[in-house]
Amino acid sequence: MQSFDWGQFFASTLGVLLLLCAALWWVKRNRVMGNGVVSDRRIQVKEALPLSLKHKIVLIQVDNQMVLTSVSPGEVKTLHTWTEGTHHVA
Repeated sequence: MQSFDWGQFFASTLGVLLLLCAALWWVKRNRVMGNGVVSDRRIQVKEALPLSLKHKIVLIQVDNQMVLTSVSPGEVKTLHTWTEGTHHVA
């Protein structure tokens, strides 16, 4: 009857956990879109609101210019643009 090798079990488990932690760290560091704010980029996606499975509204900042766009699989439309300091009352 074979005996169970606890040392190999713990080494394998530790190796898998280390690889998982390294992968999560890499994904977090190289995230392009998300909640992470990257201040040195000129173009930033500020917010995205899904309207359906294929359509969403996206707020984009380019320098101090804000652009509200409608995004669908076939096209991207500009809905409104304004400078960041301008406040609109609806």
